Amino acid sequence: MDAISSRQPVAFGVIFDGDDTLWITENLYDDARSRVRRIVDNAGVDGAAWEERERSIDVQNVAKYGFGMERFPASCIQAYEEMHHPPDRRIVEKIREAACSAFERAPMLVPGAKETLTVLRARGARLALLTKGDTELQLRRVNGSGLREFFDVVKIAQEKSPALIREVVAALGVDLQSTWMVGNSIRSDVIPAIKAGIRAVQIPAHVWEFEHDSDHSSPAGLIRASRLVDIPALIMS
Repeated sequence: MDAISSRQPVAFGVIFDGDDTLWITENLYDDARSRVRRIVDNAGVDGAAWEERERSIDVQNVAKYGFGMERFPASCIQAYEEMHHPPDRRIVEKIREAACSAFERAPMLVPGAKETLTVLRARGARLALLTKGDTELQLRRVNGSGLREFFDVVKIAQEKSPALIREVVAALGVDLQSTWMVGNSIRSDVIPAIKAGIRAVQIPAHVWEFEHDSDHSSPAGLIRASRLVDIPALIMS
């Protein structure tokens, strides 16, 4: 056997986002928001106006609360308190309870999630999960997903900076040039990955207002896939 045929395949890495890439979470917040909207409607507040205000406040509150579990309930309450004077403390507690329901339900897996990770592992990929949010909540989602065993590295952070992505690549033991980032957000996944020096694939998904960024709709180097199950063929090609 000559040197070329006996050479082992070069390892490659794939870093996955979690929320709304491997499992579906935005609908949990939509459902919780709908519950709160019914509460404020019954309390005499225009539900449509409340929801518009809450969505705006929730984006603004990232600067104050980050991506922890405090932000979403606080935004729901703040929007109500701005529109109902004086606020009813009983309604505030009902709003908090309804908003927190977003954290209590287990998200559904994106179709083909296990199959996609299985194929990549079989083809020699080293896999990482890099997701942002509350550590306790995200660990619960990771462990409840049934996907934990596929990942060589799991990292939960408040921001996916280029430096952090390079750290994850190093932990995988692969080169930047042979690593991919797969996520749903241009802002949080694609741009940091490209700046880190790796390739990035976006799978468009229903996401909240913070992730919408019209200024970065098509950054250079962006690759799009329509489904998670298309990722192995795209990468291997």
